[in-house]
Amino acid sequence: MSQSDAPRVSVVMPVHDGERYLRAAIDSVLAQTLGNLELIVIDDGSTDGSAAIVRGMEDPRIRLIANDRKLGLAASLNRGVAEARGEFIARLDADDLAMPERLARQVAFMDANPHVALLGSWYVEISEEGRPLARRRLPTEHWDLRWHLCVTCPFVHSAVLWRRSLVAERVGGYDETIVYGEDYDLWKRLATRLPVATLPAYLIQHRLHDASMTSTHVSRARAGVRMRIESAARLLGWPADDDENEARLRSLYELLVSTPRQPLGRQWLGDARALLRLHAAFVATERVPPRIAARQRRAILAGLVRRAWQGLAGAASKRLRGR
Repeated sequence: MSQSDAPRVSVVMPVHDGERYLRAAIDSVLAQTLGNLELIVIDDGSTDGSAAIVRGMEDPRIRLIANDRKLGLAASLNRGVAEARGEFIARLDADDLAMPERLARQVAFMDANPHVALLGSWYVEISEEGRPLARRRLPTEHWDLRWHLCVTCPFVHSAVLWRRSLVAERVGGYDETIVYGEDYDLWKRLATRLPVATLPAYLIQHRLHDASMTSTHVSRARAGVRMRIESAARLLGWPADDDENEARLRSLYELLVSTPRQPLGRQWLGDARALLRLHAAFVATERVPPRIAARQRRAILAGLVRRAWQGLAGAASKRLRGR
């Protein structure tokens, strides 16, 4: 295939025993309003009918690559990316769904913003049966994404699209020594070298079910948590390998993006101060532009005030109900 014949987007989709949702995931790619694409499905040693499903779908844009043995997610992803011919790499898990305009909107953004190397999107969580559960928003700007990478992963793997040649040259691929969390590792390395962004649009349906990677690899998922703990520990000077570090990180995560579990009190105030110290260390270490650093600090303070009021209101409501 000549360069002029290459697709604009190569969608990379690893699958291992994923026949239950695979056809729907593939159909969501083939139904994209951007038709100039290829879909690379990597069968990672499936023992069910996954490979047969792919072979039975007669569309010339589909390419099936079968691993001789189970290699794991990171190695399968690297193999798929190496086979890709598109200008952009897009990811989709074999149990998720892409909205019809997903690739067209992401490619249009990348064409209009040639400095951006990686682009994510907002997403909708769905049940096993495809019922919408929640709409999830994520930070959209480069420095906000880098800040959130200190405590969490602000990209959904199925939603990302990146410039194939640029990322391969400047960052490389997935670390195959990482069993779970290979995506967080790649995004963190990428964001320190190249601009990243997220499109404020719900372009992915992310399926929650008992057989998902997150559900079936809970112990392995701790590898990704450990990477985030190590990052926060370096910035805040936490003792290495302290058993309390995971709880500390969880508290910072809840203060930043969720609802804290602990009531207002000395512990809450200590966590709030730690979050502000983490941001100050991030700003100093990463040399965040002053205007952006000030905006982020105002947003953190506003979030702390809002959560404090929520905590006070919740405590007052409990007291009233107890009368």
